[in-house]
Amino acid sequence: MYRGKIAGKDVIIRLGNRVSRRYFSDNKIYNMVLSYGETAFRKGQETFCIYNDRIGFIVAEVERNDIPVIRIDYIIENENVYE
Repeated sequence: MYRGKIAGKDVIIRLGNRVSRRYFSDNKIYNMVLSYGETAFRKGQETFCIYNDRIGFIVAEVERNDIPVIRIDYIIENENVYE
């Protein structure tokens, strides 16, 4: 779990049950999800996706609670992503 801020509000980023923890040893991933999540939060989106050359395709969901939560649901590894 990681905490960040979107528009001055605290936000929690957590991993879904299907996501391996091996990708999240470094804060760059959390910061990337937080920045894309901020855009999704502003637009009112419930889900968003990120493509990263190193990791692959990340699918996340925004839960609008008292403290917003961005849940990372899936990571599709780079070798399994096709054009």
